[in-house]
Amino acid sequence: MTDLGGRYRLEASLGRGGTGEVFRARDLRLDRIVAIKMLHPWVATDEDAHRRFRREATTLAQLRHPNIVQVLDFDDTPPAPFLVQEHCGGGTLVHRTADAPLPWPEVAEIGLAITRGLAHAHASGVTHRDLKPGNVLYGDDGHLRVADFGLADVLRGSTDQADLTDDGSRVGSPEYWSPEQAAGLAVTERADMYALGCILYELATGALPFEGSDRIEVGTRRMHEDPPLPTQFVPDLPPEAEVLIMSLLTRAPERRPRAEDVARLLAGDVPIVPEHDAAETTRIPAYEIPDTLVAPHDAAPRPGVRSGGIRAGVVLLAIGVFLMGIGIAAGVGLTRAGIVREQPLSRMGAAAGLSVAAGAIVICLALAVIALWATRNRDRADMRIVRLALGTLAVIAVAVCSGAIVWTANAWITVGVSTLWRSVQ
Repeated sequence: MTDLGGRYRLEASLGRGGTGEVFRARDLRLDRIVAIKMLHPWVATDEDAHRRFRREATTLAQLRHPNIVQVLDFDDTPPAPFLVQEHCGGGTLVHRTADAPLPWPEVAEIGLAITRGLAHAHASGVTHRDLKPGNVLYGDDGHLRVADFGLADVLRGSTDQADLTDDGSRVGSPEYWSPEQAAGLAVTERADMYALGCILYELATGALPFEGSDRIEVGTRRMHEDPPLPTQFVPDLPPEAEVLIMSLLTRAPERRPRAEDVARLLAGDVPIVPEHDAAETTRIPAYEIPDTLVAPHDAAPRPGVRSGGIRAGVVLLAIGVFLMGIGIAAGVGLTRAGIVREQPLSRMGAAAGLSVAAGAIVICLALAVIALWATRNRDRADMRIVRLALGTLAVIAVAVCSGAIVWTANAWITVGVSTLWRSVQ
């Protein structure tokens, strides 16, 4: 046994990690059992690790809730910085995942405890960023507590930076990453809600939403895939359980419900009403959580990419090409500078020239419509690759449209549209 700071006596190791070790210890002054987290000696000398450890202590100290592990003391004096927390002797939630699938009422009870802790943290401006069963502990009183805020970050202003460490690696555990974490993007508290969805999915089905031998591949699949429905593993899972889990696992962060609302749902304060769609063809049932619970106060949900504009642009483009094609077939010549009309000018030649000029104008309009559609829908797209594609399309359409406008202006001058019109009449 080792005394620490003249007050704490280390009795046994509870577990080791990459940065430190957790000990069961006795508080000699107050005669109580506590848990002490100490940095490894080779980590304690690293300034960045020391700073993150200090941040964990200050983050946890401001969170006082029955479902969050409580900080009791902290000392960052070299060479052995340590953090004193309440002792949670009931183990972690990992041993309950080994018993999965669990009955939904039991899963809901576990989820309610976790969600209440998260709701308090989020209300205090703190997001966990590494929520997983190993970071959910059973206290000596049998109640669940969220622990290990070592990767936590303050929400206010945190969206300005990507969710990466100094060496460029992503933080958190790949099996419980949100899609935005997997993409290395900045995260909000909705990343914790995705991780909660993974935990509930695992407890309810006995399987993770995505599985495989390569952890990183498992983590990145969620960027472009939806997980199988829980009822594929547990057919008798209540419909309201499936809709809640799948709403948490949606790829769009702003469409995930907030912790406080999930707590209300799990506590039964708000019903989850399934709305069946007989014509549905997607894998996810048409269940819906009330919009007042899903839509955040600070961010409007993306309506998704709409196809009306591109359809109109393509139709106009086809009409323009058709009109120009008729004129060219009738014998009108085209050059880079404009339209070359026949001499002497016949009525048919005049009509063909007008057809080409009209087609060029319609093509300009079509390209402008396509550019406007791509620009407006770029911010509605959920996936980065779609946003990039739409941005590229907008730039190309604007460039081609600019060239088409110049050519049309030249054609208007060289062909003498007023002369053509008089000749047709």
